[in-house]
Amino acid sequence: MIDALANKFPDKQKAVDSAKRDMSKDGVDWESDVKPMLQGELDFVWLDFADNGENFVMLFRPKSEAKFRQFVKKANKSEKNPADRVVYEKFRSWDVLASKQETIDRFKQASNSQATSLADEKAFKQSMARLGHDSVLRAYVNGKVLMKLARRYGGAEVKPYLNQLGTLDWIAARLGATSDGVGLDAILHGTPGKLFKDAANSPAFSPRLLGTVPADALLYLSFHGTKNMFGGVQQREFFKNAPQFRQFAGPLRQFGRILEGENAIYVRPGTAHSPDVPFAVPEVTLVSTPSTDGVAILDRMVKRFAGTPPQVDTVGGTPVHLMADNGLGLYYANVDGKLVVTDQPHGIRGATGSGDSLSDSDEFKQAKDASGLPDKTWGLLYVNIKTSIPYGERLAQEHIPAEVARNLKPLRSAVEYAASHTHEFQVTFFLRIK
Repeated sequence: MIDALANKFPDKQKAVDSAKRDMSKDGVDWESDVKPMLQGELDFVWLDFADNGENFVMLFRPKSEAKFRQFVKKANKSEKNPADRVVYEKFRSWDVLASKQETIDRFKQASNSQATSLADEKAFKQSMARLGHDSVLRAYVNGKVLMKLARRYGGAEVKPYLNQLGTLDWIAARLGATSDGVGLDAILHGTPGKLFKDAANSPAFSPRLLGTVPADALLYLSFHGTKNMFGGVQQREFFKNAPQFRQFAGPLRQFGRILEGENAIYVRPGTAHSPDVPFAVPEVTLVSTPSTDGVAILDRMVKRFAGTPPQVDTVGGTPVHLMADNGLGLYYANVDGKLVVTDQPHGIRGATGSGDSLSDSDEFKQAKDASGLPDKTWGLLYVNIKTSIPYGERLAQEHIPAEVARNLKPLRSAVEYAASHTHEFQVTFFLRIK
């Protein structure tokens, strides 16, 4: 599947040929040496973080044992510095490769001293079951060992925060590929502590504001706040140690009241011009669903920091409060029960829901289906790559070099979302390729 996706990029063969030429300089041939070796299973095992992170071994079960040994011999022969050469040894039907014999010996001793293997560990089996078997690459990190290392090397300043993190059982990740693109899933399994109290209480939600976001949005970010989300901000170490910022603690708590519900931030082509730039400034808009009067909160904040109340005007019949000049600045209004904050009047008009929404966009719908986006998430980020690249060229008033542009053309969109399960937090990234 990876090869089929790579074929969608015009210069794939050029990159392959370049890699082959580099290998040949070291006396290694792709077809006869490397390719046969990679047809079997490959595992990477990190023993610990000592020795500058070089305490790792690679386990091979090549399709051709002779080809594997031939490849290692050629690779070592091409290395002029003996310290860069590798050693290997047969161990329980695996070829164990490392930079030093001592590392292989450590791996063998650790393996022989254990009554059970990693494959028998409950945490490992649980993590692999969650990832599934349809993957190009899978990774596992022992969470308990990782937390011990963090406590050992983190120092006194880090320890108080580690105690508030909660427990971490394991971290697992997978890289997979489908006919629509490539995806990366990362899962953290454990119990959140005090530091993640607010996040743990934040519910998964269905992004209803998708129906408000205009279809031509280049970037869209969706998240849901919690009640009193910045309520304890004055107790944070940052504000205690930086008295010059304490004046912002109160306004930050007030702004948190605006973000208590569902929120959508998006960027799309704008219509306003600034005398300093030769193009229309991009529109950046926030749509939120506060349980209180968001306009009143922003009015107080504007008056406090600007020293004067905002201006009042109308945009398309909607009363708008603003601090702007020549159609560019700060605009905010209540629109159909939602608070809209934007940098230009175009943003107020776009949030009325009168035109096509992002949920109606073919590109978004295809990205949603390809990425496996669930109905409820903790947060969602979407980027329309296909449209963003030419728009970026117009802003920069410069074209991307043709060689780069033709290899960017297959990239359509990117989706990243977070989802939660019992004692789990999952982050998924999917790059759609066509």
